[in-house]
Amino acid sequence: MKKQVVSALLTIVMLVSLICGTTVTGQAAEKLGDADGDGDVLILDATTIQRMLVSLPVTGFNKDAADTDSDGVVTIIDATNIQRYLTAFKDGYPIGKPIQSPTQPATQPATQPATHHPTGYQYFYITVQDDGISHASANRSMVETGITVTLTAEPANGYTFKEWQITGSYEADSGKLTDAVMTIMPWSNITAKAIFEEIPYEPTKVKNNMTIYFSNNLNWDTVNAYIYKQSTGTPKSAWPGTAMTYVKTNDMNEKVYSVTVDVTKFDRVIFNNGTDQTTDTPVTKASSGYFITKPANKKRPEKYGGKYLCGVYPYGQDGEGSMKTVSMDYPDGYKKKVYIWTPEGYNAADKSKKYSVLYMCDGQNLFGQKTTLSGFEWECDETVLSLMKNGGDGVIVVGVDNSTNKRDHELTPNIGKLSATAQSYGSSFANGGGKVYSDFMVDTVIPYVEANYNTNSIRGVAGSSSGGIEAFYIGMEHMDKFRYVGALSPAFLLFDKSVWDTYLGAKDFSGNVPRVYFFNGNGNDQLEQELYKDAVAMEGWMKAKGYPADKMKTVVDNDGTHSEGFWAVYFPEMLSWGLNV
Repeated sequence: MKKQVVSALLTIVMLVSLICGTTVTGQAAEKLGDADGDGDVLILDATTIQRMLVSLPVTGFNKDAADTDSDGVVTIIDATNIQRYLTAFKDGYPIGKPIQSPTQPATQPATQPATHHPTGYQYFYITVQDDGISHASANRSMVETGITVTLTAEPANGYTFKEWQITGSYEADSGKLTDAVMTIMPWSNITAKAIFEEIPYEPTKVKNNMTIYFSNNLNWDTVNAYIYKQSTGTPKSAWPGTAMTYVKTNDMNEKVYSVTVDVTKFDRVIFNNGTDQTTDTPVTKASSGYFITKPANKKRPEKYGGKYLCGVYPYGQDGEGSMKTVSMDYPDGYKKKVYIWTPEGYNAADKSKKYSVLYMCDGQNLFGQKTTLSGFEWECDETVLSLMKNGGDGVIVVGVDNSTNKRDHELTPNIGKLSATAQSYGSSFANGGGKVYSDFMVDTVIPYVEANYNTNSIRGVAGSSSGGIEAFYIGMEHMDKFRYVGALSPAFLLFDKSVWDTYLGAKDFSGNVPRVYFFNGNGNDQLEQELYKDAVAMEGWMKAKGYPADKMKTVVDNDGTHSEGFWAVYFPEMLSWGLNV
């Protein structure tokens, strides 16, 4: 997967060793440094010492000649001495002179430390470290002083090489960095860190003219589409709108109708028969088919504010994608289910095709009605398949299950004193574990997904209610890791504005921050009404702290209730706006 970077630190000596091998004559060496006994001091002598030290085969090896510092043992420092001699760094070293007889005093006493000033040597390790964006390998190479070392690294897929950084203390000549080639001088204690820069991945742009389909499952005599732009209220045509065109009768004996919408001019539709109608429904680049939906535990659709609610489906798409459930250890000491849905056509073997990933809270509510409290689901899979049908890229959706009896604790960030409203809800929100959940998402779930699936650099995070405040918190804590954030009916009321001002005021919004989509209903629902004030105010609070206005969007549905049914209606808009397709 992309986050495993292949890194190598290669010395010139190692390159020569690998390319040239070792050549020896077998005759006794007469010169100090002539480790292979061929009568001359060459780079192959240093290679011979290195091969001997790592137990590779050598012939003609002469220990006395290889012991260039005459300390009684052959070490990597002796190979370094040869390199220094060959590159004119030879002060104080008698390499090339005849080997002294055993009765002669050693040129450098064996008891003298090999790294003392001013004539000793040292060697050290250079390691490529994890920079928090891409993971360098744990490989390390021993690098001797006094030679030029070329540091090379292959960026992970989705990243590009940016620079090498050198950190450490320098007691004499410092490391010198030019075009990723570092000259190492003596008396340095250096760690080199590879810095990788994410290549901004841009998703495929989708056409502006969308053909949308309505399955007439209530058997209306006529079907109209009242199309308008929400921000201005400007309609495409007067009520009841454009008469939709009959396309076919589907396998459920429902007549299917179509209409084309330019989503740059209009973004809402109300399906109607002139009398009955649906709620205001977004038209987006992730929209395809619509139908009148109902909760799983009801026999007939219900009305909200006297209007029907739309469900979404990918018209003309037969496949449903694939689901995998993984059990992961949660830091609080229990297991947590993680649902990983891959879209139709995903092929693990095709590494050339990458997918963005949307990470979501309350994973059990995303893909099926039976596991939800409201009887509705988010219809995430249907939305992604609709986007793909319109020419957009696939998206992997990852849902982290909530722990029913711990949900309030898990999904509440501890950013300050709880509001009086939150305290009235009970003690379950106190000392929230939102940071643990955030760290679990970023440090456990994301690495697992990116190690096991074909992903690109785009990530989103989204949720609703307590999941909405937690998704927002995760996005603000890790602005460098997410392209977009979806906070639907978010529980911002858990903290007063003063707490939010302090929290947001400590953030730096001057960089490349994520796009943030806020949604809240304003219908006949007590909980949604309680959340409404702070949910629609957050954009203004963030603007006051310097968050770019063009990176935020706040949407209100005057019929909306606190339900997966309404979140599903607005999920396509959140996704397409977040991806900026």
